[in-house]
Amino acid sequence: MAKKREEENIDFAKAVGAVTPLKTAPRYEAPRDKTPIKPRSKEQESLAAEDYFYVGSGASWDEPPASFSKNGQGKNDLQRLRNGHYPVVADVDLHGYTQEEAQQVLNEFIEFTQKRGVCAEIIHGSGLGSSGYKPVLKNMTRRWLMQHPDVLAYIEPREGNDGAVRILLKRRRREEE
Repeated sequence: MAKKREEENIDFAKAVGAVTPLKTAPRYEAPRDKTPIKPRSKEQESLAAEDYFYVGSGASWDEPPASFSKNGQGKNDLQRLRNGHYPVVADVDLHGYTQEEAQQVLNEFIEFTQKRGVCAEIIHGSGLGSSGYKPVLKNMTRRWLMQHPDVLAYIEPREGNDGAVRILLKRRRREEE
């Protein structure tokens, strides 16, 4: 069997004959920007944090998904979050807050949580006490989490518990603390 393959290779080489390799085309290499990246000051960082969330009329928005992941490891992150792989280091209850108050509390809570770990729970309620039984804080909280740059994923902690989310945050670098 090995002889047959060798014969096939030899026949192919004879059939092709002399071969001259193609010249390689010159490749374009884009010039790299060598200017150093300036880190943001604490003031700029805090101003930017206020812009993470948009508080507006949520009446036209569809209900956000029950789970969300944005870093390409979606299925793995969500499974680990659901199974309790990451220890929950903090939780917050947003019942009774207005949208603006909840936004402020959520900003502070994410910063607080990042100093202690990467996983936390947010209780926002199911929205059954809202006018028209339409959840306001539930939808807005999940929309805010989807927009926040430090939130990698969220999921309902237990199947059917739509009044809370467990979140996974980016690790905070030591020099930022």
